[in-house]
Amino acid sequence: MARQKIVVFTDLDATLLDHDNYSFAKAQSGLDLCRRLQVPVIAVTSKTLDETRIWVERIGLDQRFVFENGGGIHLKDDEIINLGVDYSVLRQVMAKLSSSFPVRGFGDMDTEEIVERTGLSFAEAKIAALRRFSEPFIGSETDFEELEKAVAIYGLQVVRGGRFFHLQAAKQSKGNAVAYLLERFKVEFAGVFSIALGDSPNDFSMFAEVDYPWLVRHPGEKQTIPDIENLEVTSKFGPEGWSEAIVTTLNKL
Repeated sequence: MARQKIVVFTDLDATLLDHDNYSFAKAQSGLDLCRRLQVPVIAVTSKTLDETRIWVERIGLDQRFVFENGGGIHLKDDEIINLGVDYSVLRQVMAKLSSSFPVRGFGDMDTEEIVERTGLSFAEAKIAALRRFSEPFIGSETDFEELEKAVAIYGLQVVRGGRFFHLQAAKQSKGNAVAYLLERFKVEFAGVFSIALGDSPNDFSMFAEVDYPWLVRHPGEKQTIPDIENLEVTSKFGPEGWSEAIVTTLNKL
């Protein structure tokens, strides 16, 4: 059994990827350091399975990844661990919500609207709409608490992301998925040091599962800072802040 392993869990949008243009160029120094030290970088994202596969290949990330806010885990052998509820159930609840709240989910939008709201290409937006375990939607921040109450009776929750609210299973979270993967690493390695990076409230649950949590800053945007032990906040923004956090932490270990 190997003595120890360092593992990085990272959000994608507005963290490893630039919020506006989805570039990861400014994160390259941190990515290069991880490759040099053989540190796996595992995506933990609200993106769909197929979207995440594309980014994993494009950036050169680990073949293990978490998609749709912890609804599913993709393992190296293409096995999918299901931690969420079926998308059809979420769409039924969204239909009920829309009669009481001004909400619109991805399932209510055509591809052109998803492009407009996300900045994705047409092809990317079509893939983003292929949901399994979560429904991104737009709604009013002032309705958030009432939305939480309304979906709780169905065993669901509403989570804040960077661009959208997300409807998903009550026990579904990035944190639960990260905890699952950490247990697998601990079977293989005698010691595991874990790092997590994210920018939004839907990342906070994974911060609580790791040794070195980092909140990556947004330019010109007020962010909620959770009360989590050992949490650090980057001084730089987006992918540049991602590299800052990676280099700072790996130099400690």
